[in-house]
Amino acid sequence: MKETLEKQYNVLLQIPELVVSEDGKKVPFEIEDSIHGKIYLVAVGKGSLKMASQIVEKYGDQLYDGIVVSDDHEGFISNKIQIFGGSHPIPDSNTVAASYEVLDFVRRIPAGNTLIFCISGGTSSMLTIPPFGIEIDEIKVLYDLLLKSGASIHEMNIVRKHVCDLKGGKLSEEIEHINLISLIESDVPGDDISTIGSGPTVADPSTFVEAVQILKNLEIWDSVPVSIQEHLICGVEGYIPETPKPDEFEPLNHKAQLLSSSDTLKKRLAKYLEGQGYNVWVRKEAYSGSVQQVSKEICGKAISILSGNNEMKKPSALVYQGESTVQVKGNGKGGRNQELALMVALSIEGQHSISLLSMDTDGIDGTTDVAGAIVNSNTTLLARKNKVEPEKLLSDNNSYEFHKKSETHLRTGPTGINLMDLQIVLIN
Repeated sequence: MKETLEKQYNVLLQIPELVVSEDGKKVPFEIEDSIHGKIYLVAVGKGSLKMASQIVEKYGDQLYDGIVVSDDHEGFISNKIQIFGGSHPIPDSNTVAASYEVLDFVRRIPAGNTLIFCISGGTSSMLTIPPFGIEIDEIKVLYDLLLKSGASIHEMNIVRKHVCDLKGGKLSEEIEHINLISLIESDVPGDDISTIGSGPTVADPSTFVEAVQILKNLEIWDSVPVSIQEHLICGVEGYIPETPKPDEFEPLNHKAQLLSSSDTLKKRLAKYLEGQGYNVWVRKEAYSGSVQQVSKEICGKAISILSGNNEMKKPSALVYQGESTVQVKGNGKGGRNQELALMVALSIEGQHSISLLSMDTDGIDGTTDVAGAIVNSNTTLLARKNKVEPEKLLSDNNSYEFHKKSETHLRTGPTGINLMDLQIVLIN
């Protein structure tokens, strides 16, 4: 069993390299017929440097000017591109300054030209201008409450769209005079383009009423700063205009193209795992739901295969992609991938030869310095021998400390890829 687990570990250790391989960074797009005049470029999010580089590579001669907002702001793309720093997952004063740069930039584009606006995961944080009367420190409190509440990405972004002067299609209202092409890289289950990055260039079907109801359903309304409460209530009562709606605002000169290389990634992973001798099963749809629900689904399928109650033959590899939610009630440190890995490790404890990799494809799980973790059916048994209490750390949302002590962390650094979370399960 020990030898098998070591083999599984070595197989899983190659997965991050496949995630960040050059093939995975190439996002296909066809926009030639939509370009008129000079090209201006804005790219925001964790994939902004990659996406901007592709535009420069393909349309460098036509590119006139550009601006990038990234959490990795020390790169260089072209002397035509300015790069500004933005923070994720919680915006800060630098984010606001960069967002004003973006707003000023798009307003100054002469009519008759084309703006290519690249949106990737993290845009909801990195493109933020608080409405009048709300301070960035109050927005920080709101974002932190949402991140710890167990809210889905759809719920979080409905709220975020109604406390920002750029999100929810509001940026589009500033640039009706130019040709707009939105290239949107999906990092959300379901690929709803009004949710990805909180849809700064896309009409928004959600409302102030929904935003308030979400905060109340999550039981965090009373903790939301008063200025934000008052802003949302004014929106509900009609004193503040709603975000642009699909049936009211669809500019004729706007093309939105959804990009997603997650299918390509899954195909590449399946090919690699088959080459390692595994029978591969890939979950077709991206998962969503609480980390407990996702853990239960993964463990249920893995144990059924192990016990022979599933038609799939061993050795087996399971591939999952999606985004779970974590309700933070403890005082610990972690991220949804580290928490999921710990939950799975507890559920498969003592089961023969099961290993799991769980990682955020952007290389940063939560607010930590790791991408996720690799665990197996011996992980929690060994932890107990070393006087580490997995259940206690899990109840305190302190999965980071568990994996640190167990030496099960997975580190990649920022990848420039943002295709949700990834789980690989190996069963022998």
